[in-house]
Amino acid sequence: MAGSDQALMRLLRWLGPWTPDHRSPDGIQKRREVIRAGRLPGVRGFHARELARPAAWRGDAEPTQLEIVRYYPRESIIGHFIVVQGLHYQGPDDPRLDRFCRVLAGAGLMVHAPMLPGYLDLLLSPTVSDDLELVTKHVCNSLPRGIKPSLFSISFGSAPALEVAARMPEAIDAVVTFGGYAELNTALRFCLDGVMELEGRSHKLSRDPLNAPALFLNLLPFLELREDTQALERALRESVYRTWGRPELKPLSARARLLYDLAEHVPRGQQDLFRLAVGLRDELDGQSAREWLDWGLRQGHEELEFARPQRAIARASRPTVVLHGREDDVIPWGEAVKLERALKGRVPTRLFLTGLFAHTNAEMPSIAELGQELRALLGMATALSRAGQIEAWLQQHPN
Repeated sequence: MAGSDQALMRLLRWLGPWTPDHRSPDGIQKRREVIRAGRLPGVRGFHARELARPAAWRGDAEPTQLEIVRYYPRESIIGHFIVVQGLHYQGPDDPRLDRFCRVLAGAGLMVHAPMLPGYLDLLLSPTVSDDLELVTKHVCNSLPRGIKPSLFSISFGSAPALEVAARMPEAIDAVVTFGGYAELNTALRFCLDGVMELEGRSHKLSRDPLNAPALFLNLLPFLELREDTQALERALRESVYRTWGRPELKPLSARARLLYDLAEHVPRGQQDLFRLAVGLRDELDGQSAREWLDWGLRQGHEELEFARPQRAIARASRPTVVLHGREDDVIPWGEAVKLERALKGRVPTRLFLTGLFAHTNAEMPSIAELGQELRALLGMATALSRAGQIEAWLQQHPN
């Protein structure tokens, strides 16, 4: 059996709903390499009381540790993925992403997963693309001549992945986005109201309410607050650390006591804003959370341009596979449709939508939907099995 065919079979085994998501392939070696020393990012920096501030690009930022986590196949390597994390304080150490990387490695794919400091700090930042470019150059320099990696991005990792592919087209085979976005503002609004905007229509979907604190953390520099917000930032981060990955806390009643306790660590003049950000208040100064978001996005429009993928899309030259779960409650699946439409006029592009995978959980489809879902799963797994050769696969199978 050819290497890619064997990889496909293994991916289907581990990624399908027939395998419990707490299981992963055995015997995968995981190693770390620090390629830049500096301040510890993410939850480790939080416990050391070293925190990156929102909109850190406005000042001089100290160097931050940049690390690559590698997953080694047990057998011969048939391809390479650089896996780009989303906005998450654990990065590749998040159990779900760790399992996915192990599944890829179990299929014979070498995985290079950077711990991106900006996203570990829960911050949208232009340094994420710069750090990813540095990692990509480091990985490419370590590979044999003629071997190119593919980029695989998750959630908010899609914009940096597209940007780096546009900067380094000669070094990248292709880009695969999973749960990515085409329009920043609509993706952020969905975090608060669960409304998906597609083709001029609004669709009310399920959303994950635990994401709002991270959204407001990034919004703070644009709300024209007079007092220093360091304690508020710390409380917003801690609410994320103590709730993400715990679906039982999605009902407000289940996390309200925790959030009220955290509010006591915020200066009195900012406690109501904290309560609005975490869902304990519906409005503040007559404005809903959505209205506060819209105001902040207007104020920060120019500074947040780096997080919008349009410029990278306009410069795109690498083939792209767009994957998304219809049950995604972080970024709605309509963003994948828009992303595919924006790219397909420029580069070979394939879109696969499935109900088998949410952003954070697997959902079992009905029997009537199973055939369609399995075809989508097959397409997704086939694309993944071609890491480093996705461009050739798309040329052979354009539709």
